[in-house]
Amino acid sequence: MRKFFLILSILFALISCNLDDEPKSDYVLLPVESVEMPVGGFNINEVNFIKVKYRRPTTCHLYDNFYVETNDRTQTIAIRAVRLNQTICEDATEEGPYEVNLDFKPTETETYTFKFWTGTNSQGVDEYITEEVVIN
Repeated sequence: MRKFFLILSILFALISCNLDDEPKSDYVLLPVESVEMPVGGFNINEVNFIKVKYRRPTTCHLYDNFYVETNDRTQTIAIRAVRLNQTICEDATEEGPYEVNLDFKPTETETYTFKFWTGTNSQGVDEYITEEVVIN
């Protein structure tokens, strides 16, 4: 996950480099607050919906999509947001939580592991909500 942050930061620094003014926005990852897995389990070759809740830190953070990193049958997931570089941003931590659906369509009857990024602890270590799912 840290490698992703570094690569993403470098990429956006290079893309948005403009000598005339600051970039108008950039992408950031927001932590997941909670997750609701489908009650009846997951079905193969069907779209299954995972309810994901998150909060945005300021009014300048806008939901963009999910960040999903796949490694074999493990998916690491966070909320990808656009952060507008404005001087007037209000605290939005008391808003929400906002709920978005993550669509997942398994193609094999295997066990999948979902790691939803919840942020970093005081030592700077990434923390996750981990869910293992057996596909029916």
